[in-house]
Amino acid sequence: MDSVKFQKLTNGQGLITNLKIGGILAVDYAQYIKKELVDTLDNLNEALEIQICEVDDIDISFIQLIIAYTKHIAEKGIKFQLKWELEEDQRLLFENVGLSYELFMND
Repeated sequence: MDSVKFQKLTNGQGLITNLKIGGILAVDYAQYIKKELVDTLDNLNEALEIQICEVDDIDISFIQLIIAYTKHIAEKGIKFQLKWELEEDQRLLFENVGLSYELFMND
């Protein structure tokens, strides 16, 4: 899918160590993003870096997916680091609606 960028980086054992997600991270692509995230669950390394970068558009549906995903992997004992590379207006939008903790829970 060209509208959403989803890249998985793996280690020597084929376990996913890094996810890079970008593009249009909005409700129109929520099902696709959810499927991609679910497809990673059985192949995660014990530590995972999630990078949200090169974001063209983002909305609350994506934030909800990421929160659910990170809660699920944390329950499985997987340590994760969440890195956000957002434009200032995108960052301010989420801070203004009270989601700054969710965005920066690893800072």
